[in-house]
Amino acid sequence: MGDMKKKERKVNIIMAVIMSAVMGLLFAFIARMTADPQQLKNMPPVPVMIITSLLESITIGIIVALIIPMGRMGRSLAAKAGARPGSMKFNALNSIPFAVINGVILSAICSFINIAQAHAKMPADKADPLFKMWFSNWIVTLPLSIIVGYILALIISPIVVRKVGLGGPPQGAGIPQGGGGNPPVYGNVPPTGEDGSQR
Repeated sequence: MGDMKKKERKVNIIMAVIMSAVMGLLFAFIARMTADPQQLKNMPPVPVMIITSLLESITIGIIVALIIPMGRMGRSLAAKAGARPGSMKFNALNSIPFAVINGVILSAICSFINIAQAHAKMPADKADPLFKMWFSNWIVTLPLSIIVGYILALIISPIVVRKVGLGGPPQGAGIPQGGGGNPPVYGNVPPTGEDGSQR
């Protein structure tokens, strides 16, 4: 059980680093694209903003991954829907918590930091209220963050899960030909007698 938890945490952290890096670039791009000339003037240079956004996003993403068991939530969601590990349906459902949780939390915090830095440098008589500036930026960032996060999670989560060794049944093992009978069971199974009872 301890080994399983370590693998779950490893998956969460690897996913967090990859997704957060991509989202960090997205946040920096959206912040500059949605800024008015006055806000843009008070933002740091592009290279500095990109590096800062990457560091912020990855740091926050790792903290979120250590606190929220997104991998376990995704597998639980897929199991409730009857999705078989390794199937497209399983990957589609398993990716939802990674996309939604990372999208909401990362976009809210990172966009606030970027906007707060620009707001602090603006003249008081020309600056909109901080909340208004942040919310107008975040509301644009949020849907894109979730969509990009979902597509990214859909692509990389099966790879990460398989590499870490937390995946479903091995390739080639599946439902018996013809689709009938009970689903295969993986792991240690007690031997059974001729009458089907366990010894």
